[in-house]
Amino acid sequence: MNKRLRKKKRIGEFQELGFEVLADLRDGLSPIEFDAFLDRWISAVEGRQLAFGGGGGHDGKFEGFVARAGRGSASDEDRAMLAAFLKSDAAVIRHEVRELRDAWYEAPAV
Repeated sequence: MNKRLRKKKRIGEFQELGFEVLADLRDGLSPIEFDAFLDRWISAVEGRQLAFGGGGGHDGKFEGFVARAGRGSASDEDRAMLAAFLKSDAAVIRHEVRELRDAWYEAPAV
């Protein structure tokens, strides 16, 4: 496959990596507290030029996928920073930040 096609398909040297994030939020979060958590999370994610797809609900679960905003890959440093954010946030009681994986072609782990 030629370089142009590898780039278009984001494979080979153009592969892009991201990671899954899962968290349990503390019981009894009000809608205002949940929105405040989301604002803090989005600021942390966007502050590293990353993008997040996912969210949570009133069931206390929060999950999604983090990847580089635009072309490129998320890094282990990005993973560590966001894991530290989740660990330190009062709204989060448990979290898991999974390993880097292909952001385009691998099915999410269950």
